[in-house]
Amino acid sequence: MSFLQPAILFALPLVALPILIHLINRNRHKTIPWAATMFLLQAQRMARGMARLRYLLLMLARMLAIAGLIMAISRPMAGGWLGLTASSTPETTVIVLDRSVSMEEQNPQGGQSKRSTALRKLTDMIHSTEANTKIVLFDSALQQPLEVDSISELAELPEAGATATSSDIPALMQQVAEYLETNESGRTDVWVCSDLRRNDWNPTSGRWESVRRQLESRDGLRLFLLTYPDIAPNNFSVSVSGVHRRQTMDGTELVMDIGVTRSDDSSEPQLIDLSIVIDGARSRLSLEIKGSEVTKNGHTIPVAAEAREGWGRVELPRDSNPSDNSYGFVYAEPPIRKTVIVSDNVDAAEMFRIAARTPVDHSLIYEAQVLPAASANTLSWEETALIIWQAPLPEGLQARQLEDFVASGRSVMFFPPATSQGNTLFGGRWSDWRVPESGDRFGLMPWRTDSDLLANTLNGTPLPAGQVACYRACSLEIANAASLWQLDSGMPLLTRARTDHGAAWFCSTLPTPAESNLASNGVTFYIMLQRALARGAAALGKARQIEAGTVAATGADNWKSLDPLSADTWASQRTISTGLYQSGDRLLALNRPLTEDVAIVTDDATLDQMLSGLEYTRIDDEVGGSMQLASEIWRTFLFFMIFALLAEALLCVPERTLKSSNVDAASA
Repeated sequence: MSFLQPAILFALPLVALPILIHLINRNRHKTIPWAATMFLLQAQRMARGMARLRYLLLMLARMLAIAGLIMAISRPMAGGWLGLTASSTPETTVIVLDRSVSMEEQNPQGGQSKRSTALRKLTDMIHSTEANTKIVLFDSALQQPLEVDSISELAELPEAGATATSSDIPALMQQVAEYLETNESGRTDVWVCSDLRRNDWNPTSGRWESVRRQLESRDGLRLFLLTYPDIAPNNFSVSVSGVHRRQTMDGTELVMDIGVTRSDDSSEPQLIDLSIVIDGARSRLSLEIKGSEVTKNGHTIPVAAEAREGWGRVELPRDSNPSDNSYGFVYAEPPIRKTVIVSDNVDAAEMFRIAARTPVDHSLIYEAQVLPAASANTLSWEETALIIWQAPLPEGLQARQLEDFVASGRSVMFFPPATSQGNTLFGGRWSDWRVPESGDRFGLMPWRTDSDLLANTLNGTPLPAGQVACYRACSLEIANAASLWQLDSGMPLLTRARTDHGAAWFCSTLPTPAESNLASNGVTFYIMLQRALARGAAALGKARQIEAGTVAATGADNWKSLDPLSADTWASQRTISTGLYQSGDRLLALNRPLTEDVAIVTDDATLDQMLSGLEYTRIDDEVGGSMQLASEIWRTFLFFMIFALLAEALLCVPERTLKSSNVDAASA
């Protein structure tokens, strides 16, 4: 509890005023013995116990009435049932806002989203407390501190609006910790507004240890989690992949894979009507979904023969989250899917070459080139979509070229060399080769099936990764990475390094018989490489599919909108919103990360582990809910004062009656 007028509390000693008056009144009269009233005194002694109790209750009621009046005038505040305002006004209030796609789930009655509800609750709380506090906003899309001049402007800021991005909560919390340390902030309240989606909180991130260490050392810090963990039932999301133009005997057509997912795993079949817009022309497609997802592979739509490039969008009917109801795409002449393999291991290089050259789609052109490590400087960087590096990690110029290659949006996969030279790249470093402590193979831990190279297929079928056998593995030391697959010893088997753009993976074994059965049981190995290749190829050619939030905002104001919806987006918000644009001779389609369609909430045990050692208050709210974070409760103390006065009046009735009886007896 806190008070808007705390100075009034200095009047609390006035509660002792009834006691003071009582003591003064006791000394006002002198006792004179009088024989005629001795029998009255004897009668009063018999009732003295009850009278003393009544006088004590009377005194207490008067004191409580004064205390209630003082408390009411001081305007006390309470944070609902949690006592959120249990101390003085903070010098700084930091708002950590999750602006990911899943935060746009709405209340069907009021149309408020999780994000807008959180902003409204915080705005009302700071308004009601009249807090003279510095407000700093950290949003998940920009991850930069923004000082807010007025709390009433918070919800209207572009930096607090909806985006098509995902969130990196551990990276955002590290930014907050560094900000507080740099600015030497005093009493600070940190409010984290999020729906606790697992892909946004990333429990395996190495940043959490640093966040805990930095926040634990700060005095006067209070951490609040304003969470919206409920998942909207029967929410649908749509995605499109593999879009390319194809020439057939019957004409020209677009080929695409269309997927629809449902937030709950209902077995009840439901018919979904999709709208497909290509260069402004609209068509319809109906899909029946059973379970959590359905995929339409190889869906074809005829286009004009002269249409060498263009744009399109697949749309769902409006539901509880409009932000995942559409998915845009662009098309042009497909680029060559070229893979360069840097390896001195002839057997491993041949396995890589076969997997990279075997086409997923026969209408596309696949190439694979093998280079020895000594000739890696001849690599054709501009034409390559995927680099498979099975050699000692480079340093100097080659290391910088690989970093630039990934920064351009393309892919690299690192496999362990015969011997490590101790170099570090993308935070990873190879160490010694290991064999199982018992048996002939390592045990395998469950792999990550919601996203990345080992994700389930479009129809929800898991990869046969459980059939993989690993006989030898190379130790990997890597920081700030996402573990996709581990051996039972805890060693990483497949890891993705943390990069701003593009992708870099480390696989700790080889597809050769002495190390694993990846080649002989090749489905998992083949899909891994083809997914990495497809991701890298998406950054080549004239048509680019880009995840919102992964491209720099520089130059976005010069993009030309391809459709009316994209034209309505502010230039400053283009890179973090969905849209279809032309930049020079390239076509760009920005969409949400598909990890936002995975409706998995971080459980309580995992949350406690991530925030281990930190005291925090968690408030589970509902979308559009009316619960207030903090409100004035002076009326409660006013009613308390009235109740005390009524009790005082009732206690005085027998006292007056007794005094009247004594007077009548004395007269007689």
